[in-house]
Amino acid sequence: MMVYDNINIIFYKPFTFIFMLIESTFIMVELLSPGGNLEKIRIAIDYGADAVYSGYKKFGLRSRAGNLDKNQIKEAIAFVHKSGRKFYLTLNSYLFDKEFDELIDFLKFLNNYPPDALIVSDLGVLNVVNELTNIPIHMSTQANITNSYAARILKRYNVKRIVAAREMDINDIRSFVKNSSIDLEVFVHGAMCMAYSGRCFLSSYLTGRSANQGDCAQSCRWKYTVVEETRKDAPITIEEHKEGSFIFNSYDMCAVEILDEIIDAGVSSIKIEGRMKSVYYTAVTTAVYRDAVDTILSGGDYKAKIPFYMDELKKISHRPYSLGFYKDKPMQYIKSSGYERNCDFIAIVEKKSKDRIYLKLRGQLKKGKYEFFTHNLRVVYIDIEKIYNIDDTEKSIGNPNEFVYICADINVERFDILRRCN
Repeated sequence: MMVYDNINIIFYKPFTFIFMLIESTFIMVELLSPGGNLEKIRIAIDYGADAVYSGYKKFGLRSRAGNLDKNQIKEAIAFVHKSGRKFYLTLNSYLFDKEFDELIDFLKFLNNYPPDALIVSDLGVLNVVNELTNIPIHMSTQANITNSYAARILKRYNVKRIVAAREMDINDIRSFVKNSSIDLEVFVHGAMCMAYSGRCFLSSYLTGRSANQGDCAQSCRWKYTVVEETRKDAPITIEEHKEGSFIFNSYDMCAVEILDEIIDAGVSSIKIEGRMKSVYYTAVTTAVYRDAVDTILSGGDYKAKIPFYMDELKKISHRPYSLGFYKDKPMQYIKSSGYERNCDFIAIVEKKSKDRIYLKLRGQLKKGKYEFFTHNLRVVYIDIEKIYNIDDTEKSIGNPNEFVYICADINVERFDILRRCN
């Protein structure tokens, strides 16, 4: 087995919060990462998130994200708090009267196991949460809050933070922070919806799956044609692109290259979208934005690191990136709904014992050239020549969900990622 020299070594400071003294003012910025299930929550915390957000089996806007049951919520809160971080729970779907009895029972459970905040959109949910709990409330981006005047009203109802509507640009954010005494959270990375702050009805109309109750079919990313009323047997493809028409299809957001401006605007929290994405996505995005935040607030050469940050963020599954609404007109529409992926997620390190690296496989492992992505943003290149079962027998191929080990005397640790890149 050959191990190549490590490259792209970037110093990482695993502090829960980073403070910087500028003109006698402390700047504190929270890094908030997605936690679709217990494994992703552990990965997010391990890779440097200050807080994670996750959903219950009901009442959230990601019904297919895995989500947590009541016992898992208790486990997640205990783990996150033991790590000195925060756990936010999403209750941000729009409910009907028939659903409130179950919500009320769930809130009684949360009174015994309270998260650090509840993320809500619906005014009825906001009202019931206030009546039955003392849990702080964050207003979801689905609530479409674009101004400080709305924030002043919401502050009367125990709302501690606004998750900004994605239509706000940098100047809007500056004005909001200047004119409001409530915390502001903004998305900096992940998928974007073509609808106003994500409030879309297309999926509900076409499939009966409501985006506003967490079951979006992503109908906006389908191909569409035009049919003339008297010529229904002759559909016409809308020739916006040769692949089809994607007039609703959005770019993904990636704001790492303007993160210094976003932080300077006064936000309290930067948020990564992606509760339905893989643990690999969670690890890479959290590690990159952790280092970027730390570098900015410590006065390091953040601009010099941007090419490396972008290179890493392109190694996860993503659509083409844009800055969303932060600068000028948003790059909202792209010709393909497909993902770009430069690397395959192969395995996660379970443990390191002397020269053995034990792996839980997520993809197929063959002999060949790979790289480890580590917690401190080191990339370690490795040529794998032998693969072993746990019983020490050699094998030619490892398959997903198998436990195997390889032999290499390199510096990796639990939850580091093994990937194969093009």
